[in-house]
Amino acid sequence: MRLGTFRIFTAAVAATICSASFLAERALAQQHADEPNLSPMIFGETEEERREKIRQEQEREREALRISVQQDEDSKQIDDPRLRPLLFGEEREDRVDPTGTEITLGPEDENRSFFGSLNFLVPAETNLSLGVGPVYEPDYLGSDDYEFDADPQVYVKFRNVVFLDDDGADLALLGFSRFRVGPSLRIRGRRDQDENPALFGTGDVGTTFEFGGFVSTTFLKRFNSKIRVRHGIKTGHRGTVIDARTNALLFRTGRFSFGAAGNVTWVGERFADAFFSITPEQSARSSLGGPPGALPVFDAGRGFQSFGGSATAYINIAKRWSLNPYVQYDRLLGDFAESPIVSQFGDRNQVQVGFHIQREFTFRMRGRRKQ
Repeated sequence: MRLGTFRIFTAAVAATICSASFLAERALAQQHADEPNLSPMIFGETEEERREKIRQEQEREREALRISVQQDEDSKQIDDPRLRPLLFGEEREDRVDPTGTEITLGPEDENRSFFGSLNFLVPAETNLSLGVGPVYEPDYLGSDDYEFDADPQVYVKFRNVVFLDDDGADLALLGFSRFRVGPSLRIRGRRDQDENPALFGTGDVGTTFEFGGFVSTTFLKRFNSKIRVRHGIKTGHRGTVIDARTNALLFRTGRFSFGAAGNVTWVGERFADAFFSITPEQSARSSLGGPPGALPVFDAGRGFQSFGGSATAYINIAKRWSLNPYVQYDRLLGDFAESPIVSQFGDRNQVQVGFHIQREFTFRMRGRRKQ
């Protein structure tokens, strides 16, 4: 009787392994259908070749797991017979816990993630990357005074649906062909008037929660474009911001990759007033202790705030460790360049230079046995 029970249990384990393998293959196939397969513009292996390497590694790992489970069951049958209690209690046996999970590192994949201008290249598995590094940047938007600051980096990508980086969070509720559509959220940091003498009298602009939506598409296997439309909904500027960005993978070879991006930003009148306009009250306050001469009254209207570009490199320096240097340039336009805090005390040309030291993780869920 116990032998029949063991055979039924063994068959159930085998069926569970086959079912999990089948579902994993279906999920992987769907992710490959949705993910952009980007090819370098100049040279280097294509994204399809990289994904094929990952698929083969995953297949070998699944086969090794299946063999390990089978060997474990065979060993228990010979060396570890199940014991029935003499009086009462449950018969001792190993049971598979279908709700148990184990977090493990995924397959090794050089150049597996790319930040800044190339964050769309992160693989299809659930990923988390943490990093930090210095950045040399203006102390406010439009300033000509630069400072070093810490620049923490967090990147999350979950099942090709949730995307989180330093530009906010996107939720791809709808995806078809090479398009993704969904809501978008960003937290824009505050600007204090004591950050620079040129801002004295303008008052503080509080932290702003910007909420809206995004549309993203991939084309020609090497370009990715994304448009985000957001509106300030909590404190801060309460205005509308539209960001458009196109990324391109230029080349990839060995442990080094390089890409570039172009961007343009349009803002509404409330955003312009919060960061660039000078009201009569602000002008009067600025004369009390600000820079030489009061800030003149100025009314900035809606329009294209800036355009620019960036370059980002990925250097694999150790297993799952990378160095990501980057440079970003933006040029302020129209009223935004003519604002007194820019034209008199700042610079319409804005530059950021920095790098991140990144630690990358891949999370996968597995069944775990009860002890």
